[in-house]
Amino acid sequence: MPSASIMATAGAGAIFGAALTASGVYSPSIILSQMRLEDFHMLQVFLTATGSSALAMVLARRLSISECKPRSNSTLGWFHSHDGNIIGGALLGVGMALTGACPGTVLVQVATGIQSGYYALGGGLLGGFLYLHLGPYLKRTKLIVQDSKCEPCEVPKAKQEMPPRTLISCCSIKEYNVVLVFELVCLAVVLASAYVKPSISNSLLPPIAGGLLIGGAQASSLALTGNAVGVSTAYEQIGKLFSSIFSRSSKKTTIPLTSVYFATGIVAGSYLLSSLVPIPVPGGDLPISVGRAILGGVSMVFGARMAGGCTSGHGISGMSTLSVSSIVTVASIFAGGIGFTALLG
Repeated sequence: MPSASIMATAGAGAIFGAALTASGVYSPSIILSQMRLEDFHMLQVFLTATGSSALAMVLARRLSISECKPRSNSTLGWFHSHDGNIIGGALLGVGMALTGACPGTVLVQVATGIQSGYYALGGGLLGGFLYLHLGPYLKRTKLIVQDSKCEPCEVPKAKQEMPPRTLISCCSIKEYNVVLVFELVCLAVVLASAYVKPSISNSLLPPIAGGLLIGGAQASSLALTGNAVGVSTAYEQIGKLFSSIFSRSSKKTTIPLTSVYFATGIVAGSYLLSSLVPIPVPGGDLPISVGRAILGGVSMVFGARMAGGCTSGHGISGMSTLSVSSIVTVASIFAGGIGFTALLG
């Protein structure tokens, strides 16, 4: 990968990391309060970022900066074409409820010195390594009956792959009309949640301003790299890197590290902003046990890779393209996190 591309990717990550830091959404207190339905700061930031990102996506496509393709569904072949999104999203939500972090915000926690973030990151790296080696065994191979002899054969690859479904293709309505409705829904939920439960966090920026800043980071990523923001792939890429180091095979393979450069930029951008501007962690550094943080880290990254994306890739980016798989994944994330938190009491 050319050095200029590496710098652009890391720069886009730095802008995204700074935006996450300023929004305060990286705080374990804010994330756990959202899962307990006590504070909707996270939801307000998330939907504002998603809504503004949707506008950035439309503009990027119109200016031919990026195709902004919607996310494909993640299929395990167990019970539904989106079963990977559902199960993976729920596991990610459980991991967030345990750690107070997600694959992207845990990097900000490390940069800002939050103790539990280090252990959650370690668990996340382990989760990426485990999924790399166990993930393929979780997928069932689709079979079809070839002829009257009932001999099974694998479905041809071309028949297995379907174009990603979006709200636009489902509704058969013009893109701008669907985007307009999506924007209005996001705005309505943000305003309603702010009215019902005003945010009590002490973040640097209010939720809507923080969400707009993250949406701006999305636009920067599209302009600098042509790619939308996403983090969880970095954990799998690092797993591949470690596997290649300890592999006995003499065959050398090139491992793409684009997401790793982006993740490194997140840490750098967050660290730089928090060093220049004294930003207290909203809610403080919660006492999350080492075991809980590691287990949650494994769950959130394993789930994110199973779903094909995390709260950044599926949430901020995927939902911005009106991808059905991303909407299913995000719904599963919140259902899993809120449900698990309720069970914990």
